[in-house]
Amino acid sequence: MIPQSSRVKSGRTWKDRLTSELAYTLLISLTIFLYIVLALFALAPNGTVGKLSPIQDSVQGNSYLVKLLDFTGINHMTNHQMILAFWVLVLLILLAYAWAVLIFRTRQDKGLLSILALTVLLCALLTMIPPLVSKDTFSNIFYGKIAAHYHDNPYLVTPQRFAGDELMAYTSLNWKNTAIVYGPLHTYFSMLLNLIAGRSITSNIFVFKGAMAFFHVINVLLIWFILGSIAPRRQRWGTMIYAWNPISLIIGVGGGHNDLMMMALVLAGLFFLLKDKRWPGYILLVFSVFIKYVSVILVIALIIHFLYQRDRWRDRLHDLILYAAVFLLIAVILFLPFWAGFKTFDSTLQNLQLKNLTSVGGLLGTGFYGILRYVFRIPASFAKTAGQILAVVLLLPFFLFTLWYAPKRARERRDIPNMFFFVTLAYLLTTSYYMPWYMIWLLPFIAMRPWDRLTKYSLGIGTATIYLGCDVHPY
Repeated sequence: MIPQSSRVKSGRTWKDRLTSELAYTLLISLTIFLYIVLALFALAPNGTVGKLSPIQDSVQGNSYLVKLLDFTGINHMTNHQMILAFWVLVLLILLAYAWAVLIFRTRQDKGLLSILALTVLLCALLTMIPPLVSKDTFSNIFYGKIAAHYHDNPYLVTPQRFAGDELMAYTSLNWKNTAIVYGPLHTYFSMLLNLIAGRSITSNIFVFKGAMAFFHVINVLLIWFILGSIAPRRQRWGTMIYAWNPISLIIGVGGGHNDLMMMALVLAGLFFLLKDKRWPGYILLVFSVFIKYVSVILVIALIIHFLYQRDRWRDRLHDLILYAAVFLLIAVILFLPFWAGFKTFDSTLQNLQLKNLTSVGGLLGTGFYGILRYVFRIPASFAKTAGQILAVVLLLPFFLFTLWYAPKRARERRDIPNMFFFVTLAYLLTTSYYMPWYMIWLLPFIAMRPWDRLTKYSLGIGTATIYLGCDVHPY
């Protein structure tokens, strides 16, 4: 039997080895290598990992890259081989990320420059390849093009109207007949990027993904400064948690998702709120809603938090009216060029009805459907509707309770990040539709929490959802 002291000494030795300077150098080298392999997978002509675009055609016309893809065997991999290789590669990236968490939890000598250097390098690499595991970039480009080049209203007109546009061949089937479901601030920004990039699809891909990479770096800086204010001891570790997270990089930057842009405004608003600059913080948070509407839950939570700080009901009512008026004024100004009555929100309302089995609500609704359909022999259509209603009835009170209780529990400015964490987590645990990039909403708030059990589970399970909903099927 090995003595207890020897086991402890041995354990310390392994931890020291895994967190040494040599180990850190190996980690950085391994991470860069894994992302280079991922980039090469994205260039494969079958469109399995990197969605088919003119970039693949350009690569096949480059003799050096063709030789490299031939030498590595990527050009000749079947679709099934590519899918398997991609999931194995993602697992290795997750393990490298876990190793980084261990190093930054143990060491305090790696600062912002170390974090940013790798972040910027990986962002540059992920920007210059086809969109990863999602075709949403193409639809965002198309909506911007509808407004900027076709001078039409993307809230009413779908890409299908411009069937002759070469971008149609790359746009996901789900979005070809759907008007835009994002806020007007996202639409304005898409128009701007489209005008900058011109009509070239390749240029648009680089510009759109480059913009999301830029917002990712901005988020890293915002988290660094926020943690420097509220939790300096967790500054290095917390910033790295977000900056090097595989979902932020692979799906956020690599997939060109606007969740990074939404969170940039959320974090900018949080930065001002923590400086006790209430109105700039509130207005920035409101602006985030008009990129992606989901951040309205944070606006509501913040208003509730502000109201609880007032003693008299008259003051609370006055503040509530003022906050609501500012919100509506911003909404009217931003929507005005696209306004077409309530038809403006038709696609958004239809999008709210989406369900999938990667969400708690979707799973629960399907479970209730199975019981009603096959145990009680209820007709399928009624069982499906009733199952969804039962799931909502069961989960909605939990979310509403959190939306009320978390702001009530937040006593001071320093509690706002944790308030946002609980409200966002409750939403993700009760929604009926979940995609892996939704984890980007929660990651910054995880980075601001103490390293307790809830933080560990949220980070571990949330990051592992990268395996759910990623599109790795060839086109």
